[in-house]
Order: sequence, then C-alpha cells, then structure tokens
Amino acid sequence: MKQVAIYIRVSTDTQAKKGDSLGEQLETLKKYIDDHDNMILYDTYIDDGVSGQKLDRGEFKRLMDDVKAGYINLIIFTKLDRWFRSLRHYLNTQAVLEKHDVEWTAVAQPFYDTTTPQGRAFVAQSMTFAELEAQNDSVRIKDVFDYKYKHGEVLSGKTPLGYSIKDKHLVPNEDAGKAVEVFEYYDRTNSLNATTLFLEHEFGIIMSTDNLKKSILSNTKYIGVFRDNKSFCPAIIDRDLFDRVQVNLKRNIKSSVKRDYVFSGLIKCANCGETMSGRTVKTKGKNRVYAYPVYICRQAYPLRRCENRKNISESIIEKYMLANIRAEAGKYIREYETKEKPVRDRQKKKASIERKIERLKELFVNEVITLDELKKDREKLLQQLTEVPEEKPKDISKLKEFLNSDFETIYNTFNKKERRRFWRSVIKEIQVDKERNFHIIFL
Repeated sequence: MKQVAIYIRVSTDTQAKKGDSLGEQLETLKKYIDDHDNMILYDTYIDDGVSGQKLDRGEFKRLMDDVKAGYINLIIFTKLDRWFRSLRHYLNTQAVLEKHDVEWTAVAQPFYDTTTPQGRAFVAQSMTFAELEAQNDSVRIKDVFDYKYKHGEVLSGKTPLGYSIKDKHLVPNEDAGKAVEVFEYYDRTNSLNATTLFLEHEFGIIMSTDNLKKSILSNTKYIGVFRDNKSFCPAIIDRDLFDRVQVNLKRNIKSSVKRDYVFSGLIKCANCGETMSGRTVKTKGKNRVYAYPVYICRQAYPLRRCENRKNISESIIEKYMLANIRAEAGKYIREYETKEKPVRDRQKKKASIERKIERLKELFVNEVITLDELKKDREKLLQQLTEVPEEKPKDISKLKEFLNSDFETIYNTFNKKERRRFWRSVIKEIQVDKERNFHIIFL
C-alpha cells in the first residue's frame, strides 16, 4: 500500500471563485485515492492564502519533513501550479523527493510523467511557463504602482510625520510644524541621539536613531519628491534645510575609536530607564593628570531631562558588584524556582490549544466539519494561543555554575575586555538611581 499525502494550496480568494477552492481540491483528491485500491491517505497538508512562488510555506515544510522521515510514498495535488510556480524551487524539491523515492501526481493533469527523461523535461518546461506567467503578473502590478506614484497617489495607510491622506494623496496636517522642528533641531545639533530624545520629550514620539534617519530625516517626501515624481506631494521642509541635513547625516558616523568600559550597555538609570553611557573624567594632581571611567545618564545630558545627573565611577560599581553579586544571585535563583511551575502550566495550556488546532484539521479531512467551520474555530483557537504568555523557562544552569566558581579570586587577574565578558555572561542590566542604590537584573 502506498502512503499518500494530499497537498492543497489556494493563494487568493479569486482562485477559490474560479473553482479551485480548498474544499473542491480536497474532494477531487480524496476521490482519486478512493479510486485506487493500492493507496491509503497518510495526512493532508493545507496552505491557505500562500503564494506558490514562496518556499517557506508552513504546511509544505511539514510535508517535506514527513517525506524525509520516510512516512510518504506519493504526493498528490490537483494541478502543477498548486505545487510550485518557481522552476528553481521545483527542481530543488524534486531532488529531495527522488532521494527518498517519493513520487507525485497532478490528478487533474495526468499527462505529467516524471518516470522518463522526456517527461521530466516536459515538466520543467511547463514550470518555466508557469513562472513566466507569475512574473508577468508581478510586472502588471508594478505598472499599476508606477502609474499611481506618477500621479501622486499613496498605496498604504502609513504616512510620514506631518502628513495625512486625503483623496489618496498626501497633504500636510497639524503635525507639519513638528516635522519642521525635528529637521531644525538636527540641523543645529548634528546629533541623531539628541534628536531622538528631543522627539520623545517634546512630542512623545519614541523612535530609534535608525528609524529617525530613514523615516524622517532622509525622507524625500518632505520636499515633495518620491521616486521620479518631483511633485508627489506638497513640501513641508525647505530644500536648503533638507540638503544641509543630508550632508550632516553622511558625516554622522560613529567613531571607530572606542574606550573599554567594563559595564558599557549594562548600566541603566533607575529614574528614567535610559542607558548610562561611559565617559572618561580627568582630574589634575600635583604632578600628573588622572583619568578614570564614569557613567552618566544619557537623558541628563544634553537635554537635562533626568534628575539623575551625578556620574558614578566604574570602580564603585565594581566594588558593589563583587561584594553583593553572590547574595543577589542566590536570592534570584530561589525566587525563580518558586515561579517555575506557573511557567510550565502556561506551556501545557499552549500545547493543549495546538493539539485542538490539529484535531480540527482531522475533523475537516474526515468531513465531520465544513471548511467554514474549520476557519472559524481555528481563528478562535489561534486567538487563544496569542493570549497565552510566551514566557519560557530560563536556563539558570550558568548562574548556578557562576555561584559555584571562585570568581572573586580570579577577577583581579582579568583585563577590561575579560571583565566585560564576565559580567555579560550573567547580567542583563544594573539599575542605578540618583541616590546610588543598585538593582541587579540577571539574564
């Protein structure tokens, strides 16, 4: 008996309307198995709303895993384009099937035969034409998009700061002044970090420096330009200001010269949550200048938005950590082990929902429920799945090993880079408030 896998794919609602729906494919394929005494259904693999040009289809991946495991002798689908629309993907997959002695059949196209060189050549030729058709569809879509761009029409609901969509076109709104202030602030400071802080504190907009650069400061829509359209939308930013900003952005490159700060990236301000950056402070002695590393809240300077404005020396942090890390780690392990059971309970709940989803598929294949019922119930279960916290049990074995080591003795033998690696192996962050109280958060 041949172990048969049914593969079904519908990429669009249009295909379903053309008589190629999931239900119709399933009916055709099950009848094919019933008509052959030497075939038995192993499993059904359904990719709903997925393009045939994509290889990362969830059910397709599961099917190939079962092929490699030796569970399947034959794969059936209705038409070749349900299988693939990319020649490269088809050839790569065919190599895997041949390695595991797995055949396939397009039941609505019995003229395809992969048992002979001529038949395989014919399949490859057909795949080439299918891929060409898909690419032509993409070209036609691109032409539509190009037409809309040339006429100033937007294609999504996402708009830059200071613009709204009206009659499919970008128009300035009440936030246009904010966009101007952002450009002017960067023009004055030439600092991406300072501008992100300005954006957050003045307008409540949290944005990374990279996003600030791409979505605002480098966005040509602010001068009315998009692609080849020089009048895509009304300009908000003066052209001279925009050009100056572009010149400064190219110069805004981080220096490759770095100082080694032991706790760089680990020290957080407990008052505002911002990272405390490392700096080198110099003081004059009688005969020499002394330099030592300190940490200061980034929000304290240059905008002075945080009251935690005193720096804290690296040596003080090291002394505190070496004196308290062992006790804090032991306390953390004890507290975590008491919370481990609820985490396991959440994992069990998630696994239960996933089993219910698989059961739904079985009910559909066995015609106990309809396709509409499958989609409706699956949607409910997927919603329940998203509501289960993703928290996973942590691996605290490294922390336990850390406690069992004699790190206090060997720490002073480390150089700065080794000390950095040492703390990063067990510490996520160290919070410090303006009163110089410490709170350690472990990985």
